[in-house]
Amino acid sequence: MAGSAILDSRGNPMAMLDSVTSAIQSAATVHPFQQQQSAMSHLFAPQLAFAAYLASGLLQKVIEIPASDRVREWRDWQADKDQIEAIEAEERRLGLVAKVKQAETLRGIGGGALILAAPGNPDQPIGDISKGQLQAINVVSRWQLTGENYVTELTDPAYGTPRMWSMANEKATAKIHPSRVICFRGDPLPSGYGVSGDQLFWGQSRLVRVWRDVERSDQAQGWFAALVRKAKLLRIGIPKLTDYTMTDNGQQRLDRRMAAIAMGESVLNATVFDSGDGMTPAETITDYQVQWTGIPAMMDAFDQRVAAVADIPFTRLMGRSPAGMNATGAYDDQNWAKTVSAGQQLETRPCLEQLDRTLIQSAGADPEKVTWKWAPLWAPTEKEDADTFKVLMEAVEKVQGTGAIPDRAFAEGFQNLLEEREYIPGLGAALAKIPEAERFGLAEREPEIDADGNPIDPSSIQTEGGDPASTRRGGGDDGSVAPARRAANDAKPISLYVQRKLLNADELIRWAKAQGFKSTLDASDMHVTVLYSRTPVDPIKMGTTWADNDKGELSIKPGGPRAIERLGESAVVLLFASDDLSWRHRAMVEAGASHDYEEYQPHVTLTYDAGDVYLDAIKPFVGALRFGPELFEPLDLDWKSKVTEADA
Repeated sequence: MAGSAILDSRGNPMAMLDSVTSAIQSAATVHPFQQQQSAMSHLFAPQLAFAAYLASGLLQKVIEIPASDRVREWRDWQADKDQIEAIEAEERRLGLVAKVKQAETLRGIGGGALILAAPGNPDQPIGDISKGQLQAINVVSRWQLTGENYVTELTDPAYGTPRMWSMANEKATAKIHPSRVICFRGDPLPSGYGVSGDQLFWGQSRLVRVWRDVERSDQAQGWFAALVRKAKLLRIGIPKLTDYTMTDNGQQRLDRRMAAIAMGESVLNATVFDSGDGMTPAETITDYQVQWTGIPAMMDAFDQRVAAVADIPFTRLMGRSPAGMNATGAYDDQNWAKTVSAGQQLETRPCLEQLDRTLIQSAGADPEKVTWKWAPLWAPTEKEDADTFKVLMEAVEKVQGTGAIPDRAFAEGFQNLLEEREYIPGLGAALAKIPEAERFGLAEREPEIDADGNPIDPSSIQTEGGDPASTRRGGGDDGSVAPARRAANDAKPISLYVQRKLLNADELIRWAKAQGFKSTLDASDMHVTVLYSRTPVDPIKMGTTWADNDKGELSIKPGGPRAIERLGESAVVLLFASDDLSWRHRAMVEAGASHDYEEYQPHVTLTYDAGDVYLDAIKPFVGALRFGPELFEPLDLDWKSKVTEADA
């Protein structure tokens, strides 16, 4: 038996080589165009298409990954809350998401369709329906449908589509009107090359495009897997082997010898061989180890070819993390998100829009008042959302500060922005209940009346110890405007100084004392400068910051970049980093303010008399810094003479 097995193994490769050579010669006599026609005609056969799909796990992934990702996050409805809930309930009742995924999978194989079951004869247009009348949505493959009477008139909008579908079952053939059939078709095929009718309508499937490369990848995987069985080969050299096999007795001796070697390998994990007697040649038994170097790279090369043809990132197709230094896969994710989004917009959305009117009516909603958009494929983190919102609001604030857009137009546009970005859920519905003039901030409020029946100006409410007359609208008998009213409305440009007082200055002073400072600024003088503008500006156009808490305060978290340095000739300051302060300062400069230095660096001045303290040896204060609200003041160029210091 062992001898015959050896002879068979020597004979089979020759027979295989003859077979391959014959196939190559036969293929060389066929014109490439004929080969392509033959391949297309066979691949469009349902049995072969589904056999190819079911036989390869890699091919299934190529088809199913795009289908799954297109419906993974589904869609977001834009309507009243009760309508959205009704539509989503109808989608769940009909199992719509799963059925659209199934139809998208069929699109990849060769084509599929959703069949709408609703009142009326199937061969008649579906028309408008009432609540709950969409009975079912069923999925069929393209091979279960036959198009009839295709439109061939080029001026007809329905050119290339059938006027009627037929579908055969066990009992009879049913006619189905095209309005009840939502087709998931492949990429269009070029007409005039031997395809027409159904093939031309359904187009080219993803399976046809990738199957050859998937087949090669699967074959390579199979060939390399076969090497595992030959990871260790036992090569046996037997003197005069040919002489043995020429006689029956010699063949029997050889068989017994091979059986003994095999038994020793399997039972004793040892190889017993004839070492010779010095006069006759000895058997030689050599272990041959397969070299795996380069094989994984070669296997990846085949898979990468599949990923390229399928237009799916290799990391997504193979479920592997990105390779290479500092590789995060973000680039692949972004490209794949764009590809999926394009497929959603160009292929899936048109199919759903054919369905939506019927679906929305079946949910009891008005199709004219309902819209939707695809849900994001990859949701940003909360920090990314917050950063985006912050940058956007700063841009909006700057645009508003220019005064180039009228208030009404700006309010309308800003509200639309908030609705579209969905930063405030339900904002559109809430605003719709408000009168238009009040909605855009144009309605005058009814003035409050004081005890004497005079209207109170809310912008000039009396402060403690103030003159009651200054709270009244209209001012004196000469018609002049009251001073407080004038201050609120008259935004006269001034040289502007903006600061925030340090609320926890006592903590900083205690730290300075521990570091050896003899004196520090008084706690009431410690602050951070936000703006020092010699250029006169309108304070109102400087806008406001949104980074404050409810009390208008700003906190700098403990830690982070800190430094103790000299500023100017004598000031010693604590430098710290704050994006909020830097962005706020930049916004005011862009609104017209000036700044004496090239860069803005947030800092708190500690002292103007550091004495002999060695600053390089000081470890900066790392505690939290809490600042009060922004204080707007006219710029005082003689401010330094008014600063006082207290002993530390």
